[in-house]
Amino acid sequence: MSPLVDRAMMESAFPPERLEIWEDEKLPARLHESARAILTDVGLPHDRSSFLQLDGRLFDGDDSPNKFRTCAELDYFSRYKDMPRGWESWLIIGEMFYDVVTLDTRSGTVYCLPDGEYRAHRLNQSLDSFVYFTYLLEVERPHYDFTVSDEIPDSEGVAISLRERMIQADPVPFEGVEPAWSEAFDWEAGDAPRMPTWDVALSNVYESIG
Repeated sequence: MSPLVDRAMMESAFPPERLEIWEDEKLPARLHESARAILTDVGLPHDRSSFLQLDGRLFDGDDSPNKFRTCAELDYFSRYKDMPRGWESWLIIGEMFYDVVTLDTRSGTVYCLPDGEYRAHRLNQSLDSFVYFTYLLEVERPHYDFTVSDEIPDSEGVAISLRERMIQADPVPFEGVEPAWSEAFDWEAGDAPRMPTWDVALSNVYESIG
């Protein structure tokens, strides 16, 4: 399958200096090849306006900056139960809405560790589709973010279109999930489940940012 995103696409949405890449020797030897290509050639956005916030430990210290932590180094590692086999070796990418974003180095799957819930759920089927989602959100930012545009005519339509494009690229995050704006489901009800991470991002788009 052809990659969903490449360096040129990402540079069309983010300033090149805001796209972090890693030297191959700072990555695990046994790393899924599609994830390796993203981390060494394409890059992850390191931009304060992005929904993704890269792990601060990647940029701290002089001895080994730019090197990923693993889940075994999480502050509350011992509280996680019934996790997938080998999860302690997953790489910590960063956070989205206080949820930890991690990468399974063997399968290349991106997982989310919801804040305070001590479990894991699949965020994307690959790092390629995860980065593609960040690209889509950034490309459409002038159509939903008042900090970069004086007029936002239809942020609701943008959110709906973005969700459809994301599902076409990677349906995993949206399987069996109603969109944030669904009239058939009340996400604010007391017994409602936690809204999945990407739908939280899309709810921000739907409501517009200002």
